[in-house]
Amino acid sequence: MDNPDDNEIDLVDAPAEWQAGQAALSDDAATGASDRLPESAGMAEDRPEEDEPGRGMGSHLEELRRRLIISLAVFVPLFVVGVVLYQRLWDMIIFPLERAAPHLLRFQALGPSDGLVMAMRIAFAFALFLSLPVWLSQLWNFVAPGLTARERRWLYLSLGSGTLLFLLGASLAYFIGIPLALEFLLPFNQSLAGWENAFTGIGYVDFVITCCAGFGLAFELPLVMLALGVAGVLTPEGLRQWWRAVLLLIFVAAAMMTPPDPFTQLMLALPMLTLFGLGYMLVKWVHRGEGE
Repeated sequence: MDNPDDNEIDLVDAPAEWQAGQAALSDDAATGASDRLPESAGMAEDRPEEDEPGRGMGSHLEELRRRLIISLAVFVPLFVVGVVLYQRLWDMIIFPLERAAPHLLRFQALGPSDGLVMAMRIAFAFALFLSLPVWLSQLWNFVAPGLTARERRWLYLSLGSGTLLFLLGASLAYFIGIPLALEFLLPFNQSLAGWENAFTGIGYVDFVITCCAGFGLAFELPLVMLALGVAGVLTPEGLRQWWRAVLLLIFVAAAMMTPPDPFTQLMLALPMLTLFGLGYMLVKWVHRGEGE
C-alpha cells in the first residue's frame, strides 16, 4: 500500500513549473464558479416580470385618458371664449342669410331657453372647429407607436392634409353652399304652399353648422380612400367594379350630412363625386408605386 507521505513528498519534489500550472487551474476554476453564480443571480433579478392579465389594456386606457384630458384642456377654454364672443360669432353665422334674404333676420323663439341653447351650440361648434388640430394630433400620438414607419408617414400626411381639407369644405359651405341653398329654398317654400319664411334661431344655427360640418367631412373622402388603399382594402379594380354602389353611397352620405332638402344634398353630392375621382387617382397611384 502506498504511503500517503510519499504523495506529499512527490508533490513537494515536483518541478516548480508543474506546481504553478496546477495552482493556476485551481484559481481559474474557483474564479469561474464565483463569476457564474452572481451572473445567474443577476439574470434572475434583471428578468422583467410578465405582465399581469389586463395590465397592457390598462396602460392603453390610461394613455387614452391622458390624450382626452389634453384635448379637453384646449377645448374647454375655447368653449368659454365662444360664449364670450357669442355676439360676434352670431353676426358671422347670419352673414349668408343677410346676403340671400336680409328681410328674414328677425328670428322667433319658441321657448324661454332658446337663446341660451343657441349660444351654447354656437360656442360648442366654435371650440370644436378650432380644437380640431389638437384632437387629430392627440389621435396621432395615441396610434403612432403601434404603426410601422411607412404607416406613420402616411398617417402624418393624412392628419395634416385632413385638417386643411375639412376647413376648405367648411369654408366652401359657408361662402358658397349656404347662400346658394337659401336663394333656392326660400322662394321654393313660398311657391310650394304659400308658406311664409320665418326661422327660429336654433333652427337656422343648426342648418349652418350641419352644412359646414357636412361639407368638411365630405372633403375627407380622398384621404379615407388613400388610407384604405395603403392598407390594401381598396384597389383600382375593386373601385371600378363597384362604382355603381359607390355612387349610391355618396348620395346617401350627402343626405345624412346635410339638412333634409334635395338642393343642399345635391350641392354636396356633386363635389363628393369629384373628390371620389381624386381618391381613385390616389389609390391607383399607391398601387402603381407598390408594383414598381
